Amino acid sequence: MSPAHETDRCDGERESGKQRAAKGTEGTTAAALQLHGDVLGEVLRRLAPRWLAACRCVCKAWRDAIDGGGLLRADLLQLPLAGFFLNFSCHDYSEYFSRPTTTTTTTTCHRHLITGKLDFLPSEGEWQMALDHCNGLLLLESGCVVNPATKAWMDLTPYPPPPPLIEEEQEEVKTYPEEHLVFDPTLSPHFEVLIIPHLLPFDKDRSKKQPPQNSAWPPSPLVLNVFSSRTREWEERPFVREGEAAGAMADVASVRGTHYAAYWRGTLYVRCQSNFVMRLSLLDNKYRIIHRPVDAEAREFSSRYLGKSKQGVYFASLSKDRLLVWLLDEPCGGMKWVLMHQTDLGPSLATSHKLDGHWILHDINYECSTWLFPKGRKPLTTLARENFEWNSDDDDIVNDAAEDTVKRRYDEYALVLGFHPYKEILFIQSMDRGYAYHLSSSKLEELGKLHPVSLHGIPNEHLDVELSFPYTPCWIEEFPQPELDCKLNSIWKP
Repeated sequence: MSPAHETDRCDGERESGKQRAAKGTEGTTAAALQLHGDVLGEVLRRLAPRWLAACRCVCKAWRDAIDGGGLLRADLLQLPLAGFFLNFSCHDYSEYFSRPTTTTTTTTCHRHLITGKLDFLPSEGEWQMALDHCNGLLLLESGCVVNPATKAWMDLTPYPPPPPLIEEEQEEVKTYPEEHLVFDPTLSPHFEVLIIPHLLPFDKDRSKKQPPQNSAWPPSPLVLNVFSSRTREWEERPFVREGEAAGAMADVASVRGTHYAAYWRGTLYVRCQSNFVMRLSLLDNKYRIIHRPVDAEAREFSSRYLGKSKQGVYFASLSKDRLLVWLLDEPCGGMKWVLMHQTDLGPSLATSHKLDGHWILHDINYECSTWLFPKGRKPLTTLARENFEWNSDDDDIVNDAAEDTVKRRYDEYALVLGFHPYKEILFIQSMDRGYAYHLSSSKLEELGKLHPVSLHGIPNEHLDVELSFPYTPCWIEEFPQPELDCKLNSIWKP
C-alpha cells in the first residue's frame, strides 16, 4: 500500500464511531440496491459465516439475500437478547430475568422454553453461580461451561497453578484470578477460558519479602493460563504488550472487584483493577492497555460496566443520577474513548414508561430451596409462566402498544446491568425494578420487577445484584470434540 493510500486510510478511520457507522450503512445500502439479486447472492456466498451474520444487520436487502438463499445456517443467525442472568448476594444460583412472549415455534425450528434453571447438570455441585457469559455459553463457579439452550455442558480440567508473573521474584506476587470465556459459534464450536490475574494490595509488613513496588504492571510477556475445549487441556500462553504498562504495581493494586469483559471480533476487552482496560488479541497473542475515560474515575456509589453493543465496545458509568456512556474508537491502531451520551436519569426514573407484559424473574433459588423461604410465599412467576413461551425471532424489548406513564419512587444509587448486544440500549436496576434506557431517544422504559423472593428473612430490597450478564441463546447442536481419540471423554455432554 502506498504512503498516500495509507494516509487516506488513517484520515478516514479518525472519524468517530457514529460517523463511520452512519456512512457505512448508507454506502452498503446503496450498493445493495444497485446489485442484481443473483450477483449480490454470489458475492455474499463467498463470505465466512461470521461475516454473513454481520452482513444480515447491514440492511434489509442484504438480510433478504442471505435468508432467501439459505446462505447461513439457522442456528448461526444473530439471535435476539433473551434475558439476563443475575447473581444476587446470599443466593446459591444465578437468577434469570427475561421477557415473556406467546410463541414457541419459529420459522426455522421448535425450541424449548429457557427458564435459566440448570437442573439438567448431573449434580448440584456442578450447578453454581455464573462467572461469565459469551455468545450463549455460561462459565460457572464449579468450573463447568454450559449451554442453557441446548443443555450441553463440559467440565474444565482442574485449574493449574498460576504461572510466574515477573522475573526473579523475591516473593510470589499476590493476585486473585478472574476467569473469562471466549466463544464465537460462527467461527468454531470450540471455546476458550482465560484466567486474568489482578493485583492485590501489598502487605504493609515491610519485613516480608515483596516484589519491587515500582515494577511495571502488567508485565511483558504476560503469561496466562488458557483452557481450550479443542484439546481439553490448559496451556501457558504468553501475551506480548504493545505500548506502555498501566503503571507501577503499587499504584495499580486494588482490592477485589467486579471485572466485566467484552469479546468483540477476536479480541477480549477486560476491565482491570481501578483505572484501565486490557485489550487481548487472540489472533496474534498481543495485548494493550487502554486507560479508562477520565470522567469515569472511581466515585463513591458509582456503577461501571464494560460491554459490547451495536458499534463495538462501550463503557458506562452511573454515579447517582449521572449517566455517561463512551464508545471505544480504534483509528489506525490507536485507542480513544468517545463520549456519546450523558444525561441526568433522575427525572426519567421518577416518571418512567410502564409496560404491559412485564419481564419475569424466574425465582430459581426459591424453586430449588423452598424450605428456606417463608411459608405461603410464592414466586412472582407462578402464574405468569403458564403463558410464558419464548420466541427467538422477536427482538422487541417492550410492547409499545400497551404503554403508560407512571410516577414512582426511585433509588439514586442505580446499577448498570449491561448493554443490548445489537442495539444502543442500556439496562439499569433501580430499587426492585429493571429498566431499558434507549441512548438514541433518551427514553426510559420499565421492564418489570427483578428482585427475588426474600431469603433467610432478608428483605428482597436488600439483595444486591453482584454480577449481571445479557444472555443471547446459542442453538448450535454440534458439540466440540477433542482432536485426539484418546480424549473421547471430553466431548460435550448433551
